[in-house]
Amino acid sequence: MRLKEFQRLLAKNKIGLALFFSLDGDNADPNLVYFTQYTGFGALAITPKNAFLLVPALEAARARKSRMVRVVVAKGRLIKSLKKELKSRPKKTGIDKNRLSINFYKALHKEIKSSYVDISGMCLRLRATKTPKEISIIRKACHTADEIMHKTFWKFKSFRTETDISAFMINEVNKRGIRLAFNPIVASGRNACEAHHEPLNKKLNKGFCVIDFGVRNQGYCSDMTRTVYIGTPTKKEVELYYKVLDVQTRLIDECAPGKSFIAIDRKAHKLFGKHEKNFTHLIGHGVGLEIHENPNPKATKRRPVTKLTENSVITIEPGLYYRNKLGIRIEDDILVTSKGPEILTKTGKNLLIIRKK
Repeated sequence: MRLKEFQRLLAKNKIGLALFFSLDGDNADPNLVYFTQYTGFGALAITPKNAFLLVPALEAARARKSRMVRVVVAKGRLIKSLKKELKSRPKKTGIDKNRLSINFYKALHKEIKSSYVDISGMCLRLRATKTPKEISIIRKACHTADEIMHKTFWKFKSFRTETDISAFMINEVNKRGIRLAFNPIVASGRNACEAHHEPLNKKLNKGFCVIDFGVRNQGYCSDMTRTVYIGTPTKKEVELYYKVLDVQTRLIDECAPGKSFIAIDRKAHKLFGKHEKNFTHLIGHGVGLEIHENPNPKATKRRPVTKLTENSVITIEPGLYYRNKLGIRIEDDILVTSKGPEILTKTGKNLLIIRKK
């Protein structure tokens, strides 16, 4: 998206060339997608002044639809074709080392001699702030996820197992000609105490049922979680649910440009009070071309940005988990703006109680 800004960063850091590779059509390099809107097999070369996308002949028509960079058809093997297309051999070449296997890196270094440096952090920082076009794309992903979640709730009484729910949601995604952001999580009863439970082909358990779901639109993700109740909840269970919702509401209000995501995570623990030990994961994460990206509520080498930026998109997802008993999580995608946080996922959050026969 922000190609010229990236080219200025290359020049500032005296990097003569940046290379990105998508070697698996089902798992395109998000940086390559970011600069080209192309999700197929190929290589992207960016210098401080120029850029081109190298693709096989059978992918050329699809690649040219993006119209964001010049498209070149590879003649022969990818690395050798890339070597021929490069007009110069820069002293310093940037790559995302998280995206290349050791064998591919060795082959690349053998053909294109250079001093290779990791620019993954540079790319992740750039992608943390979304452009108006990216925001529009993510909005649509959130809207589609809302549609499918609503439809799932309307059909809920017809489902018998966790896999019934998961399969229904996957089928709705496929019918729309889009892709999942991740495999749906459907966790009923005591299964809901596992944050990343895989749906089981067994009768739905009574109690809370956590549904974590997201779709991709033009490569960009949405990510939302809703918790419903199967059967009749106790007064204590209702109180626990609304405790989670209250914490989420308060934390969303905290989302502003320049705010520390780490501080928001700490506040979540404080707000949970006596239930703090049952909140077992980070409060959220950035969302974009990857389901987890910057900003992040914990500084890591992979996701170093911990302050919210204007036009960043994050999740706020507090949860409570009681081993072998129950789990509750509520998650929304939030656009951080100077005018206040905007909730992009619109599905209602009052506790939905489903009384099945």
